[in-house]
Amino acid sequence: MLHLALCTTVTLLAWVPLRRPVPLAMPRGGACSGLPAWHARSLCSRSGKPMANQLAVSTTQQQQQEHTSWATFEGDAAASTPLRVMVAGGGIGGLCAALVLKNEGYDVRVFEKAQQYKPFGGPIQIASNALESLLRIDAGVYSQIMARSTMIGDRKNGLKDGLSSEWFATFDLYSPAKARNQDASIVIDRPILQEILVEAIGDSVQTGAEVVSYESAAGSSKVIGVLSDGTRHEADLLVGADGIWSKVRAIMDPNPKAPVWSGYTCFAAIANCVPDDIAEVGYKVYLGSRKYFVSVDVGGGRVQWYAFLNVPPKSLALAPGDQLRWLKETQFSEWSEEVHQLLDSTPIEDVEQRDLYDRIPELRWAAGRVCLLGDAAHPMMPNLGQGGGMAIEDALVLGQELKRIGDPDAVPLALTQYNSNRVVRAAAVQGMSRLSSAILFQYNHPTVVDSVWPPRIRNLGPRSVITRACQGFLQRIAFPLQFEFLFSFPGKMLDPQVFVTAANGDFAGPDAMKPHSASGPSERGVAEKTLTRTPLKEWFATYW
Repeated sequence: MLHLALCTTVTLLAWVPLRRPVPLAMPRGGACSGLPAWHARSLCSRSGKPMANQLAVSTTQQQQQEHTSWATFEGDAAASTPLRVMVAGGGIGGLCAALVLKNEGYDVRVFEKAQQYKPFGGPIQIASNALESLLRIDAGVYSQIMARSTMIGDRKNGLKDGLSSEWFATFDLYSPAKARNQDASIVIDRPILQEILVEAIGDSVQTGAEVVSYESAAGSSKVIGVLSDGTRHEADLLVGADGIWSKVRAIMDPNPKAPVWSGYTCFAAIANCVPDDIAEVGYKVYLGSRKYFVSVDVGGGRVQWYAFLNVPPKSLALAPGDQLRWLKETQFSEWSEEVHQLLDSTPIEDVEQRDLYDRIPELRWAAGRVCLLGDAAHPMMPNLGQGGGMAIEDALVLGQELKRIGDPDAVPLALTQYNSNRVVRAAAVQGMSRLSSAILFQYNHPTVVDSVWPPRIRNLGPRSVITRACQGFLQRIAFPLQFEFLFSFPGKMLDPQVFVTAANGDFAGPDAMKPHSASGPSERGVAEKTLTRTPLKEWFATYW
């Protein structure tokens, strides 16, 4: 119960409203045309000119402003010298950051240390909040992802007892998503997702290149990224999306804290089978004492599974062909037939094992012209399926803050705003993921009363009693609150005017630059004629 209380506290902290930043400079096209609509309407009259001349600029000043502004920020094409961005790391977060920034007209280059994107890798869950972010980043990419994925959020999902396969608690992924007009959670193969993103980004991705360091450029407001081969690249901005062992983070923080072992090692593989309940159930977590087993439908007659065990890091020395046998015989021998169906349907050589690490939430993700994103900023346990989702959210908010500015000198301030707008939510999700693991870790087969008289009670022990007592709380309170919070992004976090297409009537809309006649109508209308011909006393008596 203490773990649940802490989880609720972390979640409530993440609901603290954040101050909406204002644009930092006027973009090209006049004092009002480039501002987000919510800001422009408060500063400008219907004609598009500043009210009371408070923001008026002379023709010479406006020409100078147009000359120094390197890009517009309301969807126009980038000028001759767009912002140059380096992205360290070509994982899901780095690719999404590159996509949103390239779509805004920036000169983006992604440096990925792997020699090539290989056609293998486990499926990744994309929850509704991350799907909403992808939709706002690129609608075409979003459509491709939805077409090539498997939806699990519209089915039954929840926790089951590992021995009996009886449902312990279920959670609803569909209702909180549909309440916000979002699509339900999906699963997609990681290589397919990478393929879609890389294709959308184009030739901006360079593989076999790792950013190992960076430094400020002497005599200019630039940052220089240093690759492992000694190559140096100058940019206006460096995004460190290079994972939990981030080299960018190590330079940013002179006293970096090492990642913390989570308490778990994880075995994972894909089973080639179709369980009987596959049409009704998408995601199941089988619970046992100090271990749990996760299965999720990934489509194509495949089920991905994970086995989480409380085994110290680097303490196992199992040969690749021995891992599956060891799991069946020593860890899950008495578990449900549903678990054994998956283990028996798994190719022996496909099982992978890794120790899981996360990090205590850090508050500093930005320094000067460098920022962190994804696991480099906030690595977390995979229990909530939000690791990739948080990176996608990061990319969207980073794009928003950079799009607000009209001067490359303001990049550090934009990164500070990005940091402040993301750190509380990311820390809350980190905490929720860790606490979720702790709660599952404390599970024991719940107490069952078979008969009141004569009394017949099974699993009568302190942990079993506590497990049974928590059952209703998880089902009715904890899970609904958890997913309401997770799917609440973007909410007030994102200014909707920044990413919407300009519309007629907006000060920066497609009709804003069209020539308009200033002569007005040539004849008075009926209402005007009526007004001018009505005596003042009669008008007051009729309309006042």
